[in-house]
Amino acid sequence: MARLTELTKDQSYAIADSLAQASSLVLELRIREREALTPDERTLLEQYENHLDQMVALFRAYGIYLAAEGAQQARGAAARLVDLGAAILSRDPLAIGEAAASLRARPKKEEAAGQTA
Repeated sequence: MARLTELTKDQSYAIADSLAQASSLVLELRIREREALTPDERTLLEQYENHLDQMVALFRAYGIYLAAEGAQQARGAAARLVDLGAAILSRDPLAIGEAAASLRARPKKEEAAGQTA
């Protein structure tokens, strides 16, 4: 069975850009050959173009989702750094230890996804 891998934000945007270029080529073909094409061929090319445009929107939306997910994780790391700074300023060894431990801990999947209680 094939192994699935997740796309990165950059890969998702690259795919969207390639699909957008393909859609532009289909549009260019439709315009250039409009006199030579039958009405059915023009309709079919327009459907291909619309399908490509939909795929562009989906891949760009996925890239935006991944960027937002990364921002959520960065925000959590920044909050833990602020906690450590506050603990250091308080000179409380227990608070410093807890804050340092939270920095070393891997973020929970729910926190990274921005789940609220």
